[in-house]
Amino acid sequence: MKRKKTAPASTCPCGSGRSLDECCGPFLSGAAAAPTPEALMRSRYTAYALGNDTYVLATWDEATRPSVLFEEGEARPKWISLKVTDAKPVADGADTGEVTFTAVARTSQGAMRLTERSLFRKTKGCWVYVRALEPDEAV
Repeated sequence: MKRKKTAPASTCPCGSGRSLDECCGPFLSGAAAAPTPEALMRSRYTAYALGNDTYVLATWDEATRPSVLFEEGEARPKWISLKVTDAKPVADGADTGEVTFTAVARTSQGAMRLTERSLFRKTKGCWVYVRALEPDEAV
């Protein structure tokens, strides 16, 4: 008796090593909210990698959110990898958090490396991305 092969679950683009369904998928689908700034940052990277602009914009603080991510016809980077280099633990009751990461992408001009220390804020019980912090900026 031959066993039917099942397709392997797709690996989450965020680099966790878990499947998309077990990692960022529930956040992108709205089934769950990201519990930490790092989880939100990873899910936002995944949304960028999958072209889910709606999720990226919905998880961006209203005060700093752009109206669109890319202009009509603008080339999008092809996101290749993500490495979280620091995620500050969030104390109970804290409403801000920081995550430092490096993301690598391919563009029409070649490889691109983005390193950012990001500020996140808890608003209405959910984490949102606020903005990139300057290298020596205190929060």
